Amino acid sequence: MAKKNSKTGGRADKPNRKPGTGVSPERSAFLGAVSWFVGDLSRQNAIDWTKNIGIALAVAFMIRWPLAEPYKIPSQSMYPTLNGVDRFLRGDRVFVNKYVYGVRVPFMNKRLWRGADPQRWDIVVFQSPDPEAQHPTLIKRIVGLPGERIHIAHGKVYVNGEALELPPNMPPAYYTSPGPGQRDMVYGVLEDETHAVVPKEHYLMLGDNSGNSRDGRYFGWVPNENIVGKAFCIWWPIPRCRDFTGFTRTWWWRTIASVLGILLIVRLFYGRSWCLRHPVLGDTIGAGEHLYIHRAALGIPTPFTRRRMTPGRKLVRGEIVVYHGPPNPVTGEHTFAGRVAGLPGERVYLDNGKLTTNGAPLPASDPLAERTFSTDGAAGTYGRSKGKEYSEVPDGHYFVLCDDASGYPDSRTLGWIPRRDVIGVATAVWWPLSRLRRITAC
Repeated sequence: MAKKNSKTGGRADKPNRKPGTGVSPERSAFLGAVSWFVGDLSRQNAIDWTKNIGIALAVAFMIRWPLAEPYKIPSQSMYPTLNGVDRFLRGDRVFVNKYVYGVRVPFMNKRLWRGADPQRWDIVVFQSPDPEAQHPTLIKRIVGLPGERIHIAHGKVYVNGEALELPPNMPPAYYTSPGPGQRDMVYGVLEDETHAVVPKEHYLMLGDNSGNSRDGRYFGWVPNENIVGKAFCIWWPIPRCRDFTGFTRTWWWRTIASVLGILLIVRLFYGRSWCLRHPVLGDTIGAGEHLYIHRAALGIPTPFTRRRMTPGRKLVRGEIVVYHGPPNPVTGEHTFAGRVAGLPGERVYLDNGKLTTNGAPLPASDPLAERTFSTDGAAGTYGRSKGKEYSEVPDGHYFVLCDDASGYPDSRTLGWIPRRDVIGVATAVWWPLSRLRRITAC
């Protein structure tokens, strides 16, 4: 039998602690991950990370505050229109248009200005006027408008004595009345002025799943200032994606979506744009010109990785490629451009700026035969020493040069460029339009 610990009142010592530290394995793993991440973080990289995170947070705030915000459905009160399953990635998520009714002051129920007036049947997100609400932020449908006399009876909502007809895009709803002994459902049910007439600048919010909705019948009229915005679509889960506004059924939205979809597919699998910021490619490409980079030339890429789904073709000497490299300590850049000068298995050497391969000058038919590479200010040993380590291009690698490498890294300093680090081949200048042209190996 295990001995009791007198210092802990008979409880055994906690087992998941490092001896002498009092730190749990989970906390140790977290601290270790943080230490690993920041251990080699330079001052410049730390500044860049801080700046990027700050920009991202600022952009997110400027979108979420005045324009749009995602919202998770908390309950089944709007079922089947909205499904509030409280399970990981299962319940509906909607986007809320926060601009349509007027932008609110952050963290306050006041508006900087008024937008459009809320309309009947709008699905809106709002702050509940009930101080004891289980969910302070709710989503319901606007049914009663300012100045209207509301009465709920026989499953219908009567406005000024006439029964409302449900809109065609809304599922059937039977609006329940109080059951025996139920005394807190009074708004829109009792017929006195206080509980039947919607005050100015207030609205009656009801759930589509009336029998399972604690809505305006209980907590009363909702002021305009409490309305956060209008739900305009379900964006998750994917099978339940739905547009409440009809916007996605217009021809011009379908045109825009189609164009954006095509551009996304091209960007992920075929090509991308890249701007050359330095005049390192002589008379072929000028600084500030935007290049189209043919990524699929080396094989169709796997999105967000450096892997390829297909083998692609071999690179040709003289082609201009864009590739990943270590960050430039001066500019922080890690994407560079240059010409393919040496192919796998070749021995390369720069003789007074002229490229030789396997100990001989390039033949006259070679695209780089007449090109001289500047050596002014260019550092590095690769291609400038006849030793095998610095002259023979390994399999799966390339020797990439700039016309003028002064202050700009190429293979002379970076070494052999792995094929997996080559983003793609520059095939055209697309911007500015006045310089639109194709790029050939030279």
